Amino acid sequence: AVSMPLLEAIRDRLDKKEQVLLFLNRRGYAPVLMCHDCGWVYKCPRCDIQMTWHKHNGKLCCHHCSHQEKRRAKCPGCDGSNIAEIGHGTQRLTETLAGHFPGASILRIDRDTTRRKGAMQTMMEDVKKGDVDILIGTQMLAKGHHFPGVTLVGIIDADRGLYSVDYRASERMGQIIMQVGGRAGRADKPGTVLIQSYHP
Repeated sequence: AVSMPLLEAIRDRLDKKEQVLLFLNRRGYAPVLMCHDCGWVYKCPRCDIQMTWHKHNGKLCCHHCSHQEKRRAKCPGCDGSNIAEIGHGTQRLTETLAGHFPGASILRIDRDTTRRKGAMQTMMEDVKKGDVDILIGTQMLAKGHHFPGVTLVGIIDADRGLYSVDYRASERMGQIIMQVGGRAGRADKPGTVLIQSYHP
């Protein structure tokens, strides 16, 4: 999920005691659970869209209607147990980066982590105080926040916004990239924005 140039840039910023913001507009652990034997995919029984695996609470969630259910041990399609987690959400990205940077303080901000009253305000204060090295978040971080210590913004999976049935998707992705990129270098140190894409 994270390219080598971005990992090297993160390491460089951490060595300089600067902060990093990584944007991934997909909460949860994995956006798709799929059976590798038959191709069956967990879908919401109400909406018929793919459900997202949330590892922290062991549930699959529909981000459209909020339906939740437990993960099954066996595939309902073929009764196999070869169910794989496909893709990255903010939970999985946090876990991945903790493996690369074990000494770094990593904070994930998305709808799952800010449900409690006052949680968002506390997190913002921690970031501004410099208690956070790497900030991982969704569109909640795109605008309206001032992070003076952030000198690197990494946009993960920028292509996702380009492939949608909505004809406005690419324009929306462009706006999000501009908004998120604007979080870097807002104080006295210059900022850098790295965009990960299969189609640069």
